[in-house]
Amino acid sequence: MQSSIMAFFAKLFHCLAIWFEESCTGRIFNHISAFGANCFRHSFVGRLFTQTNWGEVFKHSLFCKLLLLPVTLCRLVARHTDSFSKNVASSSGLLFLFENWHRLSIRAYGICFCSFSLCYGALRVVFSFPSVIEWCIITVLFILSLLCILINRSLNSLFQGSRILNLVGGFFCDIKKETESKLFFKEPENIATRPVIGIAIGILAAIIASCMPSFAFLLAVAGVFYVFITMRYTVVGVFTVIIAAPILPTMVLAGCCCLTILSLFLNLATNKDMTLRPVPLGGFIALFTLMLCLATINSFTFVKSVKILFLHLAFILFYFVAFQTLNTKKKWCGALVSFLLVAGLVALYGVYQNFAGVSSTASWVDQEMFQQIKVRVYSTFDNPNVLGEYLVLLIPVMMAMVWKSKTNGQKTVYSGLLLILAACLIFTWSRGAWLGVFLAAAVFLLVMDKRWSLLALLGLCLIPAFLTSDSAIANRLLSIGNTTDTSTAYRVSIWRASLSMLKDFWLCGIGPGSDAFSMIYPKYALAGANFALHSHNLFLQLWVETGICGIASFFALIIAFIRQSFTLPVYQERNRLSPAISMAFAAGILGFLFQGLTDNVWYNYKMVLLFWIILAFAGSATAPDFNNSDIESGGDGV
Repeated sequence: MQSSIMAFFAKLFHCLAIWFEESCTGRIFNHISAFGANCFRHSFVGRLFTQTNWGEVFKHSLFCKLLLLPVTLCRLVARHTDSFSKNVASSSGLLFLFENWHRLSIRAYGICFCSFSLCYGALRVVFSFPSVIEWCIITVLFILSLLCILINRSLNSLFQGSRILNLVGGFFCDIKKETESKLFFKEPENIATRPVIGIAIGILAAIIASCMPSFAFLLAVAGVFYVFITMRYTVVGVFTVIIAAPILPTMVLAGCCCLTILSLFLNLATNKDMTLRPVPLGGFIALFTLMLCLATINSFTFVKSVKILFLHLAFILFYFVAFQTLNTKKKWCGALVSFLLVAGLVALYGVYQNFAGVSSTASWVDQEMFQQIKVRVYSTFDNPNVLGEYLVLLIPVMMAMVWKSKTNGQKTVYSGLLLILAACLIFTWSRGAWLGVFLAAAVFLLVMDKRWSLLALLGLCLIPAFLTSDSAIANRLLSIGNTTDTSTAYRVSIWRASLSMLKDFWLCGIGPGSDAFSMIYPKYALAGANFALHSHNLFLQLWVETGICGIASFFALIIAFIRQSFTLPVYQERNRLSPAISMAFAAGILGFLFQGLTDNVWYNYKMVLLFWIILAFAGSATAPDFNNSDIESGGDGV
């Protein structure tokens, strides 16, 4: 270590740990821990978590074959049309251009941009004289196009020495030095190098741009480019959804998920050599999905529930695509780091809201009981409780990154991000999120090192002293269960009404979505809570919506996921990065579900997507074919 202070504390804690291990108390503690671990290993729950053949029954079942029918058809098409597709691709100049756009001479792009700027400027002068800003943009584009015409090299060769671009490009395709060293394709290898084609493309684009508002045209170009890149490289769509999940609107995310799913099926249908990884949770997810479909058919608001089902199916299928795509340590680490950096930005924006001030809904806090709370932040989400749910999922993972990072620089960065996430969580003033993160952090720390239990005991002894203080946080925690708080009283009334609903709809449910719930709820509503969009409890909500089979399949899925993340092989490898991250994600899910006891954490469908993203991350890290041997060597990529 380069820091003397960090080295001192590391040595101090190491000495304390050795003294504890050799002390009488330490030996007694180790014997008790070993006895408990042995009892657990031979118990029903322990055997449940150590079984490894769960997926075999599902793999050979008729239900699995029916679910995999679209994949089977794609593989069949790929096998029968492989030679035909290759012949078409080799004979078509347009397909060849799409396949090798990054290996064309920059001069071809310069010709296209030059013709576009000249034609667009002329059309704007004829039909509507351009503004000063438009003149500046056209002039800059024309000058850049002239510079591109002078550069007779490909994009690959121009940026071949860039470490950043090579790193980013490595996420999406294999970089082969023997082929990427070419400057560009020359005649007659590629028809796209002919100037006439570039000029024609530029003129056509200029005509289209002149008929549309400038901003709309730019959005259309960006959209077409994104669709093209995603259809060519599925991993681009996966990275986009993972990075933008807490930022973009729900329907935009659903569209990106559908595009990514279509990209995977297209690659399956055109590449017979593409293989798929076995999905360990596939049977449980398929069963839960089937229950959602049956509940939708049985819904009181069928059309509205179909829209909700579409979102669920898009996000569940994205889980499968992400699991198939994040199959190497480089992609997995790149997606994970991007995911956490965006979380830091989201939390930083929340901290900024706390100090800059933000408009809050009066129903979010009882001003008579909590006069010290003026603002509850929500960052890029619609509600502070939803932001708290997001932070509960991410804080254990950030702790794992601090713990397992190899360099002081990495530890410093992730420690700073962890502090930002913790501060933002406090400023949400979400009691359920606070309790959830306490549980998640405790589970993660105790699994990683049993000696944290001593610190937990010390913390329990200090809780009474903290709660008797007059701080806003202590008062907020003490209000849990206090029915004089309007929020607590409102939730209790809704829970009682929801339980009354279950007496009539426990078997098949009423259908997914808030529309079905708000239609049936008034018949069971109690005084003080005459209207509600959901039951403010995830498990009650799933039971009311999907019936007894739906909630049972959800519990089975969660148990299977926890088992997957805390199996004995994963636990034994917890000192390595990917198993530690997998257990941190599982701890975050446990905290998330604990918060679900006091709120419907799936009411915001961004959280549904984030739930499946986390399952994909954890599942990829624990998959048998995942090569994580190089992740921990020097901490590369993290």
